[in-house]
This record gives sequence, C-alpha cells and structure tokens, in this order.
Amino acid sequence: MAVSNGETAPMPPSNAPLPKITSVRALILEPIFAYLDNDLSRMGILLHRNGLSAEIFDDLYTPIPLAAYLDIFEQAAELAGDPLLGARLGFGMRPGTLAPIGLRAVQAATIRRGLAALARWSGALQSGTQVSLEDDGAHLVLRYMISAPQSRPCRQDSEFTLAGICTLIRTGFDTRWRPEEVHFAHPEGPGALTLARMFGAPVLFSQGANAIVMAAAEADRPHRTEDADMIALIERHLGDLVGEAHHADTTREQVTALIGLHLGVRPVTLETIAAAMRIAPRSLQRRLADEGESLSGLLAEVRRARAETLLREHGMSVEAVATALGYADGTAFWRAWRRWTGESPSRLRTPPKARE
Repeated sequence: MAVSNGETAPMPPSNAPLPKITSVRALILEPIFAYLDNDLSRMGILLHRNGLSAEIFDDLYTPIPLAAYLDIFEQAAELAGDPLLGARLGFGMRPGTLAPIGLRAVQAATIRRGLAALARWSGALQSGTQVSLEDDGAHLVLRYMISAPQSRPCRQDSEFTLAGICTLIRTGFDTRWRPEEVHFAHPEGPGALTLARMFGAPVLFSQGANAIVMAAAEADRPHRTEDADMIALIERHLGDLVGEAHHADTTREQVTALIGLHLGVRPVTLETIAAAMRIAPRSLQRRLADEGESLSGLLAEVRRARAETLLREHGMSVEAVATALGYADGTAFWRAWRRWTGESPSRLRTPPKARE
C-alpha cells in the first residue's frame, strides 16, 4: 500500500482481485518479516524506504507493487548480509505460506498435477510473472519469470520461488525428492556451491529462464487420492482472488509476457505463442493486428529491453546475451542491437568489476 503525505489509503477487501498494476499480495513479505524476528521497526525501515506502510500486515491479502516487493527482498538480503536469504526462506516454507495456492497444489494426486495447479493459479498471488509447465522428453520443466520490466536483477525472488516450489514438492509429495537441474536467469553470485547443496542438484546460471528440471516419470507417480470437494472449495476461493483482472489483459500484454517466458528457451513463433494461449495462430495474428501490434515487433521490443538489463545490470558478454535472447550467435545479436541503437552493445556493457 503506497504512502502519500503521511496518509495511508484505505485497505481493499481481502478477496479483491489484484489491481492492473503489477503487484503481489502482502503475505509474500511474511517470511522476510519472520526472518527479522517479527521486528516491525527493522521491517518498517524497509517498508518506508519503498513507500509502504506497516499497516499492510493488518491484511496479508493487500496488494503491494511488485517492484517494491522485489526491492525489499534485495535490501533485506543486504541488511542480513546473506546473499542466500531468498533460498533459505524458500526452503523454510510451508504449503500454507503460499496461501490457498500452496494448499491447492498439495491436494493433487501427482507432482505434475500439483505444479499444473500452481501454474494455473499463480495470478491469484502476484501479477507481472509467468509460470509454465512443459514436457521435454523424459523431463518435466517448470519455468518462472518476472515478465514486468525490472530495474535490477531479482536474485532473491528467483531463488526464493524455486526453493519454495522444491519445498512444496518435498512437503506435499516426497521428502526425498530432488530436481535433476535448477536454472537461474541471473549470473552466478556468492554461495553458488552452497545453493547447489541446498537444492540437491546442479545449479546453472545465466540461463534463458528460471527453471526446475525434473524426471517426468517421477512427477507422474500417484501419491494420494484427490478430494474433489476440497479442491473445488479451494478453487472457488482462488477464483475470487484472481477476479476479472486476469482476463482483462490485452493481447499485447499476454504475448509480451509469454515472449519473456520463452525467450532463449524455445522458439518464439506464432505457433508456440498461440499454443500457450490456446488459440489458433491466425486468431493470434488477427488480435495483434487489431491492437496495431505484430509478433515480430513485440519480440524485438522484449529482446531490446532484456538485452539492456543483461548488458548494464549483469555485465554479460555479447555471446551470452545472444544465447539468452534466442539468437543464433553473437553476430546476429550485434547486428540487431546496432539496428536498434546505432551503437555496439559493448558500449552499454558494464564489466563485472565496475559493478562491485
């Protein structure tokens, strides 16, 4: 909840859908608050720094700006002197931490069905993010990306989210479960070896998307009989939380979010985007045209914005950026950047030492 002139806006009802601005429910901040030993003075400093009031904890379903949440998480890690704060909090989660979404996921018969529910209802907890679940041969891949523009890397949220999902699987399905690989879009930072031990799997950095790779056969093994009545009850509540806001997104907004999710991971074509939206490619093309947009134009827009972040904030090499953006090689990206800006991408790149 934003603060203006020392006054706070009235609280929305608990079951209100998220507003059109990219936002999260305040309950996502609760693990950080608990980590600070429920010290409202320390948490209050972080909230005030980001234009929020401590009154958000009066109603944990209150929407707060996504950007504020991301900044608070990074600042909390700096305050704690712990670069692995997000991962530690994620591994300490319970299904109830994710409110009805976590409870819905652990009602599923299999890990796959639980993750599918998580992907389906993620919009009830936060907007400006994308969660997808895809088969890749013998593997099942869950991908998570922040589709909203970011001014800085989001290491803490990314590691918190994937760690939380792994914990959800272990708590709700199999305490011995381990992923086969974990991918992060951000570059490798301090504590990489510890992070791999926490996940119990190889961790790869500077990837096209944040992802958990798991064995499909293991994800399809039954763990329980589903309670249809309980699932229906939880989903009615989730439906109230999602509201109509999710369905009011323009085609441009939906396509832009999906491009951000698929970029550098799988081909971005009319066919792949249309399949994700469950419409025909011609229908997608027509809807975009009605809004004065095209897939190629939106792809270039997302690529340019992502490239600026990777070069300026992450200091990645031209070749690494090209791979993350789905280009065939560094030369193809160099030409695209030159066409957009008239300059070489190396002029924007911040070397790692200069960022320290």
